[in-house]
Amino acid sequence: MENILKSLIKIGRVSSVNPNTATARVLFEAQGLVSHDLPVLQRQTLRNKDYWLPDVGEYVVCIFLPTGNADGFILGSIYSDDDQLPASSKDKRVILFEDGTKLEYDRASHTLTINAVGPINIVASGNINVTGDVIADGISLKNHVHPENDLGGPTGPPL
Repeated sequence: MENILKSLIKIGRVSSVNPNTATARVLFEAQGLVSHDLPVLQRQTLRNKDYWLPDVGEYVVCIFLPTGNADGFILGSIYSDDDQLPASSKDKRVILFEDGTKLEYDRASHTLTINAVGPINIVASGNINVTGDVIADGISLKNHVHPENDLGGPTGPPL
């Protein structure tokens, strides 16, 4: 039974990635074998779509059908001693990109934090509604006033 499980479930390092087919090849160092192109398991693929690929060198868990090493899937990535966790809290969901951009949701404080190292583009076919205050470079949209209006007096806050 143990040998059967070892042939069905394997851990290896990604050796190449094909972004056109969402597949990757995996090196299984203990056996000295490289897999065929294996589909990378995605959350959704029909109406709603999710897309991610592991990086070359990333550790992944693979499962194979009993028909052989050509029929398998990459289930996901696992952390190794070479990788640092982006967070160590049961209340945080974090996506940390290689360039330092970080998306973090803290369910304990109900806070979504986006730290982007580049521009952020929001494209909407309808309105963008904000119910809280918008603060840009320390200036409150709700509470700021201009020193002078056309009548010579200060303006009030936005309506």
